[in-house]
Amino acid sequence: MRIRFLSIYIVYGVCLLLSSSVNAGESVDAIKLIYKELEQGIEPYVLTYTVTSDYVKIDDEADNSGYIIYDIKANSIYSVNHHDQAILVIPEYPVKDFKPGFNVDIEYEIFKDAPTIAGKQVYSYKVRAITDKSSDTCMKIQLVPGLLPDVANSLQGFQRLMSGQHASTLEQTPEEYRTPCYLVDQVYNKGEYYSKGLPIHEWHSNEKMRQLLNYEEVKVDVSIFKIPKEYRQYSLK
Repeated sequence: MRIRFLSIYIVYGVCLLLSSSVNAGESVDAIKLIYKELEQGIEPYVLTYTVTSDYVKIDDEADNSGYIIYDIKANSIYSVNHHDQAILVIPEYPVKDFKPGFNVDIEYEIFKDAPTIAGKQVYSYKVRAITDKSSDTCMKIQLVPGLLPDVANSLQGFQRLMSGQHASTLEQTPEEYRTPCYLVDQVYNKGEYYSKGLPIHEWHSNEKMRQLLNYEEVKVDVSIFKIPKEYRQYSLK
């Protein structure tokens, strides 16, 4: 599966199920968002986020080998891999407060000359890590306050879980890679910017970029959020 932001590790198996029952034939209201993703060394790819009040489903438009489900009520992520017939389960990990030995500066201001989105102003959200020897930009986000607030809240919940996963495995990362921006952006990034608004363009310190191409209201069959019962489930715990 080409959805790259979930890291797979050798772990032991557990059995977990979605918190809400999913019945084929039942339709629900959803917001579908289309994001273009860019990473170093690979071709750009497109991800579709389907967001309801209970779930977020992430699909790679060009790769049908799997998908990701975020169960909002259970606060767990399920990364489905059809090739291995396996499901990586990411629950909520307890994470200590981030207390860096350097300063973290956040700059939040109107993004001048940007066109409005749905009649709303675009803002810039920049995060820098400042040490005695350097001042590095760790992330640059363009976001729109008041645009799809429920979607932004759900995506922030997803990002918090991912941050918990990365923090729980930080000790596996060699010291030389634990740079200030790596810690701020890749490990302890809990998506605080989602509380300001929905991101429409993101740049991160690992050179990954994400751009919102389109969004629309849709009706979807709840069965798209099912996970295969016969697949092996495993977790990092």
